[in-house]
Amino acid sequence: MIFIIPVKSAKISPSWPRFSRLFERCIRSVCQQTDQDFKVVIVCNEKPITDFEHENIHYVYVDFVPPTNEVSKVFTGLHSAKEADKSKKILAGFEYARQFQTSHIMVVDADDCINNNIVSFVKENQTVDGWYSKMGYVYREGSKLIFKKLDKFSSLCGTSIIVKPKYLESIINKEMLFRHPIQTLDNGIELKPLPFPAAVYTINGENYFMNETTMNHYTGETVFNLSKLIERAMRYRVWLLTNNVKTRFGLYQI
Repeated sequence: MIFIIPVKSAKISPSWPRFSRLFERCIRSVCQQTDQDFKVVIVCNEKPITDFEHENIHYVYVDFVPPTNEVSKVFTGLHSAKEADKSKKILAGFEYARQFQTSHIMVVDADDCINNNIVSFVKENQTVDGWYSKMGYVYREGSKLIFKKLDKFSSLCGTSIIVKPKYLESIINKEMLFRHPIQTLDNGIELKPLPFPAAVYTINGENYFMNETTMNHYTGETVFNLSKLIERAMRYRVWLLTNNVKTRFGLYQI
């Protein structure tokens, strides 16, 4: 299995040292898979600040011009330069990954943490064309609580799609948008829901798009009426951040 991690440029990071700490947590999480039969392809303009090394990690350097002067409108469905930058890096990682003859590929956002059983599950189900993550966790840095999103997690988080290599390019459209919320590919292939939470989506991290306003929308911390509270409560469960979750996802405080 191949994990592709697109990394934004230091030129658009509010704090490159902080992002680097988040990135290191991400790759440590990826590399703690219970089955070590995987490769990690990291695509970046500049390597984040980290001393962490693993024999399965490969860095691919690109010279794409960073999207420094645009406002992302990803949640309105409009194309943005940030989306294009991310998608180009995913495709560059895919081209590099062709040499490994893998069964499946998963894109991982550089500040998320992933379930340590993904590789073993995929190896046991290699005939399946792909999966989407119906469930996942949302975590605010430093909190003792964690939100479990019960459905449509792939609409929120880019760390949510696993496909056979022949289908990877079909989840990036001609406008260079990475279509991680989809459940059906253009050719009619139906992705299956993963039977377990795939990832922890980090709030107050440094992914391509998330901000505090959007965080409030998704976690329900700003609620203006009872109907919205009920609607969001049905989609989320609040859990104490246990050692079991920390261990399974490699989640530790930055």
